[in-house]
Amino acid sequence: MPRPCSIHRAMPSERRRAPGASRHPAFRLAAAAAALAIGAAMLALVPPGTHARAHASAGPSLAADAGPPSPARRLLTPAAASPPERAARSALSAERRRGVPPRDVPPDLPGSLRLDHQFAAYALHASGIGWRSSGRCSDRTVRTCTSFEGIRWGTIQALVVFAAESGCEITVTGGTEHGHAGGTYSHANGYKADIATGDCVDRAIRRYPSTGVRGDGARLHRSPEGVVFAREKDHWDITVRHGPRG
Repeated sequence: MPRPCSIHRAMPSERRRAPGASRHPAFRLAAAAAALAIGAAMLALVPPGTHARAHASAGPSLAADAGPPSPARRLLTPAAASPPERAARSALSAERRRGVPPRDVPPDLPGSLRLDHQFAAYALHASGIGWRSSGRCSDRTVRTCTSFEGIRWGTIQALVVFAAESGCEITVTGGTEHGHAGGTYSHANGYKADIATGDCVDRAIRRYPSTGVRGDGARLHRSPEGVVFAREKDHWDITVRHGPRG
């Protein structure tokens, strides 16, 4: 009997051990190449800008679905200020740049309160009132300086009120420095201040009733608040005996 060929005996076992076609490496490479070719063809058919528009349209919905911001995001992203808050911040920033205090100096301070020069000058400046001296200084012990050291709050408040009511440009030329006449209601004790003359200032003061002439010949005018204005040679001498809260 003829002996069977060895190839016939090996074929059934080889067929059983042979891997499937889908597992063959060559088949996998061909499938991957086909998938890449299809993807490239689809991308080529999409109009330009579609991906950007889709991303932009998806942005808000993704942000909305993200939930409340984390504490870190809240710290890094400050809340938008309202218009009044922005205006207040701008005003405060401008005041800091000018070096003057806010315009809300407490109006209920006792009129007898003695101030230092810096606070008084700031309060005047914040109300639009300037000051000057022939010596360009503020030393209280020097006659040519203009100092507000020890001036009463009532005197400063009277100047602020007069400037507001008259609408005039006010310039203070004398305060508590040495060189003025003495007495109880004197410059040294903080009851007096001198302001420069001018058309607007003169008209505003002369609207007040005249109360006669002082011993040195200066004409006197008295405001409804009791402030006395004396017209001296080159300035108005102002006496404030009573201020807010005494």
